[in-house]
Amino acid sequence: MGLLGLLLAASGAGASPRFDPELEHQLDQIVRLGQRDAQAAQSELEKLTDRPGARSRVYFSAARVAIEAGDLDQANGLIQQLEADATQSAQVAALRALSAFGQGQLSAAATEARKSMAQLDTDCPTAAVVVAAASNAGERQELLERCDVSSALIDLGILQADQFSAGAYPKAFEIAQHQLALARIADRDREAVQALTALAWVDMAREKPADALKWLQGMRRAAGDDLMLQAQAKTVESMLASLSGDKPAQLRALQDGVALARQSKVVPQIARAQINLADYYMHEHQPERALALLNDSLPVVQRLHDQLRERTLHHNMAVALIRLKQFAAARKEEARSDEFRHGQQDTRRIIELRELDDAWTEAGQPREAIALFHQERQLTQEANARNREALLAELQGKNNAAVRERDLALLQREQSIKDRQIANQTLGVQIGVTLAVLLTLASVLGLLMLRKARTANKALKAREALLRFQSERDPLTDLANRRHFLEVMQRHAADRFEGALLMVDIDHFKHVNDEHGHASGDAVICEVARRLSGAVRGGDLVVRWGGEEFLIFAPISNQEQVQVLAARIVDSVGRLPVATPTGPLRVTASAGFAHFPLGANLSVHWEQAVNWVDMALYTAKSRGRNCAIGIQGVHAEGREALIRIEKDFDAACSSGQVELCAVQGPFN
Repeated sequence: MGLLGLLLAASGAGASPRFDPELEHQLDQIVRLGQRDAQAAQSELEKLTDRPGARSRVYFSAARVAIEAGDLDQANGLIQQLEADATQSAQVAALRALSAFGQGQLSAAATEARKSMAQLDTDCPTAAVVVAAASNAGERQELLERCDVSSALIDLGILQADQFSAGAYPKAFEIAQHQLALARIADRDREAVQALTALAWVDMAREKPADALKWLQGMRRAAGDDLMLQAQAKTVESMLASLSGDKPAQLRALQDGVALARQSKVVPQIARAQINLADYYMHEHQPERALALLNDSLPVVQRLHDQLRERTLHHNMAVALIRLKQFAAARKEEARSDEFRHGQQDTRRIIELRELDDAWTEAGQPREAIALFHQERQLTQEANARNREALLAELQGKNNAAVRERDLALLQREQSIKDRQIANQTLGVQIGVTLAVLLTLASVLGLLMLRKARTANKALKAREALLRFQSERDPLTDLANRRHFLEVMQRHAADRFEGALLMVDIDHFKHVNDEHGHASGDAVICEVARRLSGAVRGGDLVVRWGGEEFLIFAPISNQEQVQVLAARIVDSVGRLPVATPTGPLRVTASAGFAHFPLGANLSVHWEQAVNWVDMALYTAKSRGRNCAIGIQGVHAEGREALIRIEKDFDAACSSGQVELCAVQGPFN
């Protein structure tokens, strides 16, 4: 009889609400065995079915093994058995979260994980309490007996992934720290490496490679001699090498990761490592090698129902096939990848769209590329907005905490003054002269406290003003950011936008980062920002729109002036090389520009104006870059006609509905 049959035949009361740390450690080791050999793990679990009080924990562990092995039928049967026990609702939710996560349903997984954590919260404390308990053996033992560590670690890992996918990096970082603290106190190396990986990914996303390197060093220590965990550390090592532009080191790390995974005999890790190596070959324009690895990994991820990685696999296949100019097959793979998104617009989709855009552009297919370009732009804006809101909320929370601490201190001081006054009144009955002196001192003290409170209020207001200013400036270039531009537009151009807009994009900036490293990329962005600021007039606004893109708002009166400004901009960017840590680099820019309104009765909202110059920019890029394309005239009868033109800008240009002008950049 199999494990599921034995468990279904078992009877009796549910497990005790308290947990046996020794049993939990033993079950965790069996779950880890299941990664290599699910049948062997089931055999080990069968030996524990008659252990007093262990039945529900064996159910739970068996379901984990089944989920990770891709045996969803057995997993669902075990989960249904647990559902019959009302005390296991948190564990059931955690298992459903794990199952949904493995099938790529991140939103559903996060919903179940939140249900589980809501029930575990009273027994599984916050990160701060966990860290404090680590130094006290008694508190540590009490925590491990009270908290379902296995469920909590599953929930925290999924909630962290959900926040990271949404671009809410501060919250993702906070959850990963909680997961790491709990994993360490329970001696769970696998979950500790998972949390450290998450922390490294967040810091890489926030462009903090030095901090990410510290987490990688922690991963190596936690991995010890576990080959699978060593392979996972190699993935982060390869990403850090990629960020620094060290291609040979990146390839070595990926190849080492594949070798370690194969030695570990953990089949899912082998597939993951091969997919990562295929991604490298795809980006290095070696599509045949990429496809060979991807085709080898596809049956594994399908058998495991690992839809997250199957989505990545089909996406990479699509890019490789585009590069091989097998367009029909590529579109099929792209459609398969899209099915696994389950309608979610996550940050992974932004990367996918960029890669597809680049591939279609290189393959000479502009219609496909421009559609993807606009999708990616929209998702990037939404992700940046979410991350900005999370950062502002974090800063506001710190400010609120400071205000509360200040108010509490003032209340405590006021109470102290009142207590002293009462004591002084009692004493004054006996010593009148002393009372007068003490009252005078109390008054002076009150005045001093009032002055301090006013000073603190002024400092707080100054800090809030500074935070508002900083939130509207780009920290790298000190230019205005998108938030500041939105404020300007809301004040001056709510319905009818007038003036000139120029969208500027640094040509081939991705190659600068890939070949010369992010330090050189930052130097290029800062120097281009300086040159743009020098090329515009005093009343013009230069905005870092995002990444390597800049937006310029110039309140000038006619098309001729805009064209002169566009010529000055592309010339100033490309005329002289840019000094970088790796040596001088020749950098050029492409631009799209227009003067608004586009014609009589053709007024547009400022967001539409941005979209028009964005389309002109893409036209400049499709014509070879190092140039500026301007919208010189539009033949349309009203707003509805403008909307139709926006839907197929290329066709409108070809038919003469839109007249363009071109400005060539410098030839060096």
